[in-house]
Amino acid sequence: MKADIYQEAFKDFESSATTDGSYLGINKARLEQEAHMKMKVEEKLKEANLRLKEIKARVSLTMKGNAIQLRATLPLKPNDTNTKGKKAKQYQISLNIPANLDGLKTAEEEAYELSRLISRKCFEWNDKYLGCKADKNICVNFAEIYNKFEEIFFKTRKRDIKSEHTVSEYKKVFKREFPLDLIANKSNIEICLKNIDTASKRFQAIKVASIIGKYLEIEIDFKELKLPIKVQKRDIPQDKLIIEGFHAFNKYYETNKHKKNPYSHTYLIYRLAYGLISTYGLRPREVFNKPDIDWFLSKDNIDNTWRVHNDNKTGAREVLPFIPEWIEIFDLKNKDSLEMLKQRTDKVKCSSQLTIIVDKNSQWFKRVGLAFKPYDLRHACAIRAHLQGIPIKAAADNLGHSIEMHTKVYQKWFSLENRKKAINTALNEKEELEILKEKNVYLQKKVELLTSELEKYKMINLMKQST
Repeated sequence: MKADIYQEAFKDFESSATTDGSYLGINKARLEQEAHMKMKVEEKLKEANLRLKEIKARVSLTMKGNAIQLRATLPLKPNDTNTKGKKAKQYQISLNIPANLDGLKTAEEEAYELSRLISRKCFEWNDKYLGCKADKNICVNFAEIYNKFEEIFFKTRKRDIKSEHTVSEYKKVFKREFPLDLIANKSNIEICLKNIDTASKRFQAIKVASIIGKYLEIEIDFKELKLPIKVQKRDIPQDKLIIEGFHAFNKYYETNKHKKNPYSHTYLIYRLAYGLISTYGLRPREVFNKPDIDWFLSKDNIDNTWRVHNDNKTGAREVLPFIPEWIEIFDLKNKDSLEMLKQRTDKVKCSSQLTIIVDKNSQWFKRVGLAFKPYDLRHACAIRAHLQGIPIKAAADNLGHSIEMHTKVYQKWFSLENRKKAINTALNEKEELEILKEKNVYLQKKVELLTSELEKYKMINLMKQST
């Protein structure tokens, strides 16, 4: 099997720590990986130039924008002149070679070939060196790009379970939004995007289109193509309903345990997942992607934290329970359930397998008759954190996202009922504070009065003693 030179280049790459799951955070991680790959290409470019220098080649390589060019002193181009009257001049020749590791190999081979032509004094300016070749992308349709989309994607991304999931989702969007038989050019990309009337779907398609545009070396102003995002109405479950939802798994099992049901024996895994998401505000994938069961059961885990593996959306973090008593109520330390989860997740070796188990978790919500989705439990934690008075930074870090995400995205689910709770809590706290202040004033006056009485008795006692 051919070694993946791009993933070899990412072996020493470590992304900076981030708890930002927003577009800005994800984009930052992407730019870091692209910068790392560019650095590797520049390193390999220097090595290639050293090899060319060692054999005394008359050609060197240079990188300009997204292309690698050949630099050499050559006979004058047709109709060109040299101000010093010489018959040769230094030129930079573009052969449409991309500035990546594959392109670098091609460029070095072309440099050797050009050097041989110069040495033999048989170089001639032809269409190839004059840049008169037809545009390689002029007749490329979306199907051709789709078939190599994964290869294109991983030329600037580190391959791991997160990025495999991302490219899998991108390919779904690609196939849905860009007709494969259509010619891939700027006009058609813009038309396809404008045909999408849902803000979230268009935003996803823009992310795919940006990769297509970069591959085709065309510039598109995507800011002008974005749609304003509308706030959706969403009913976030209250704590009482969440607790009732947990017991729905038990009811399902009791109803179906005597039947020949292929699902009944696995209910413990998904009941556990339900409890973990509810208590810790985890993303569903953070339950099933390399869970650290040994740590969760460890005696050293005195704070009952859940460790999220680094291969998840926003990297590694240690999560505190938002409601510690739910650990017992939801039986989260049940060794049988945790062992079943471990055995199931140990079998997950790739993104597609992880996606299957995460999808099954959602199916279980429907199977036991729940009216809400797994992610609603995470949203409930974000809202509860606000009602609990947890500082925004602490809540955001615990949930694994930025303060911006916490305030702008999650708080949009803050319903009228929750606002009432927050205001009533604040008013009750204010009333309690006022009562305490009044009580404090009363006690201070009482202390002053008792102090005065004490002094009075002391004086009377002294007078009696003196007589």
